[in-house]
Amino acid sequence: MKQTISRNWSGLNSEKKDHKFSLDQAFVVGGLAVLIFAYIIFRFIFPLIDKGVLW
Repeated sequence: MKQTISRNWSGLNSEKKDHKFSLDQAFVVGGLAVLIFAYIIFRFIFPLIDKGVLW
């Protein structure tokens, strides 16, 4: 029989559960989404509202 190594699939931050704040993938992706959305608003939408094109 082939020898296999048992692996821990519980996650990358399983040892860091006792920390007060851990930077995980969902936080990074959510932060990037908010930054991109804010950039689009202030770069494209806000100048159109300021000129009176929208509203």
